[in-house]
Amino acid sequence: SSGINAEYGGFPAGKELFASTDGSIDFVEPDVDVYCIHGSDVPTAAGFRWKKKYFPDYQPDQIDGPGDGTVNMRSLELCKEFNRLKDYKVYPGIKYGEHMQILLNPDVINYVKNIITETDAEEKVLNF
Repeated sequence: SSGINAEYGGFPAGKELFASTDGSIDFVEPDVDVYCIHGSDVPTAAGFRWKKKYFPDYQPDQIDGPGDGTVNMRSLELCKEFNRLKDYKVYPGIKYGEHMQILLNPDVINYVKNIITETDAEEKVLNF
């Protein structure tokens, strides 16, 4: 029979989950200056495909797309939309651009230190 089971792969809750999203992203922009730093050029899960009759009992095939290995590029680039975006930097490659490895990237560490130093200096000037 057609209906919910056929349309949502035998996953009745799928209809409710699908209905709860309208395809848009609803987030509140932070009320602080934003320095956006992320990696790129690391294969990242972009979708999943189950073979017929495999859902939900079997693992799907993963479809990769661009990102940092954890977060897809579309989501990573959302910070470009923030009004208080001060700077945007992308570090490619798996060695220092992967989602967690970026924290070990010497360029990123120095960049963050410079932001902190500059921000601290600006606050001291404003406090006099």
